Amino acid sequence: MNNTTQTQVSFRKLYAFGEKLPIDLSLSENPLGCSPKVIMALKDVSPKDFFDYPDPDSQDLKNTLSKMFQINSEDIFVANGSEAIIKLLPQAILKPNDEVIIPKLTFPMFEKAVQLVGGKVVFSEMTADFDINLADIRKRITKNTKLIFLCNPNNPTGKIIPKDKILEFARSINILVVVDEANIEFGGDTVIRESQDINNLIVLRTFSKGFGLAGLRIGFCVAKPSVVERLKQIGQPFPVSSIAQKLAITALKDKKFMSKTKRFMKQEKEFLTRELENRGFKVIKSEANNLLVKINPIFESSTDFVRRLNSRGVSVVDGINFDGVGIKFVRISPRLRDTNIQLLKAIDEILVLLKERA
Repeated sequence: MNNTTQTQVSFRKLYAFGEKLPIDLSLSENPLGCSPKVIMALKDVSPKDFFDYPDPDSQDLKNTLSKMFQINSEDIFVANGSEAIIKLLPQAILKPNDEVIIPKLTFPMFEKAVQLVGGKVVFSEMTADFDINLADIRKRITKNTKLIFLCNPNNPTGKIIPKDKILEFARSINILVVVDEANIEFGGDTVIRESQDINNLIVLRTFSKGFGLAGLRIGFCVAKPSVVERLKQIGQPFPVSSIAQKLAITALKDKKFMSKTKRFMKQEKEFLTRELENRGFKVIKSEANNLLVKINPIFESSTDFVRRLNSRGVSVVDGINFDGVGIKFVRISPRLRDTNIQLLKAIDEILVLLKERA
């Protein structure tokens, strides 16, 4: 990869770096925050947690995850957010010009991570309903294919691939299949346990979404030991702070908070879906904590709609940040009811103004 191409490919160009306005429904964080037990656990933080280097292997956290998911601790790699692992995997696996298959409409960081190491991205077409098309992916496999990225539930659609379909697909090929389960707490079935028996399956998880710990930057993957060892060799020496490790363990144990989060998100997705469709928008049914929304035809484009929202202090994600949806979609991440209502009020103001001018 030449210097010009390296300059053009940058994670800083992803939608996550967009401006967050006072009424923010852009990034898919947990509006309820984190478990109250996590806040209480901060009282147990000692000076040693600050001045000692952390355990580079996060062994206590790995032991907790091992027990929770009934998996081998040596199959777990903990990192500074799942994004760090997305960046590391192509570095660990690919040689220049190796191919990676990615669904056309999915988390754009997959593409950037592959391009940064000189890999070739092969896009798979979605179905007419914006589902990930495993049959199409299979047809695009060549002798040069080394990785396949799947996001489940998918971002930005919130659609899920049934568990049995993922397992059948992974078992039928000998290429590494990465399943990003960043939003799995909200919908779909994890394939973490099955990764113990399927050697080419890699599962990514994060504490940023359902657990509400985005500020701590902590995630993990489950893979065969040879992949885990390679990730260790090229990863940071001390990727996760001692405090983050301790608080992640606390978060994992609070089942009540996670149940509350799921109920809350289901309720707010249903509320926003109903209200947006009453205003001439079309909402794709989502199993995740965000909504892919087709804008009311009164707007020229998604960018036109987003610009009008921004002028009223509201931020959402313009669909042009995702390949495969064109200029008529936005992604909205539900927030607390008051914030969701403020979004709707801003939309109402815009619609009244446009109809008056028509």
